This record gives sequence, C-alpha cells and structure tokens, in this order.
Amino acid sequence: MSHVTLSDVEWINLNVLAVIRAGLQHDRASTCCKFALDAAQADYLTSLSLDELWSLVFHVGDTTLFPPREDLVTLLSAPRPLAGPMALVHPPAPMESRR
Repeated sequence: MSHVTLSDVEWINLNVLAVIRAGLQHDRASTCCKFALDAAQADYLTSLSLDELWSLVFHVGDTTLFPPREDLVTLLSAPRPLAGPMALVHPPAPMESRR
C-alpha cells in the first residue's frame, strides 16, 4: 500500500474542500453562504470526485486556498463565549494584501 504524505497546508486544503463538497450535497444554500461561494464555484466543486480533490490539492501544493479572516487574531484572543457571536456580527473578510 502506498502512503502519501501531505504538508499542513495541503491537509487543510483537502479537508476544507471535502467539507465544502459534502456541505454542498447536503445543504447547498447554507454551504454557499458559509464559504462565500457563487453558483459557478458551487457547481464546479460539486462535480469533482474525491480523487479529483486529492489531485487538485496535490498539484496546488503548499499554496493555501483559503485565506484567514481579517479579524482572525481578534476572534482567537476574544473570550471563548464571545468568539461565536463576534464571528456572526462581523462576516468573514479575507485579509487585504500588504505591500
């Protein structure tokens, strides 16, 4: 049996893509809202097989497909009971590139 070793970034990409794909099959509207997907992205991800997800992740390599939220540190440092409500009040926005 062959053993594939993934980097941390590849592992995260694979897991997030698998969660999105499963979510789209179960509750498309909710998953699109949670992951800020448009219809074309949702259709494409739904059409991929698990083998195709693996291949995609393998070929993308150590490039993250999912940037962190702009307020990630704020959420992580907030008291745990407040993190959920704060995340709901401030929708996720990707970090702006810093030049």
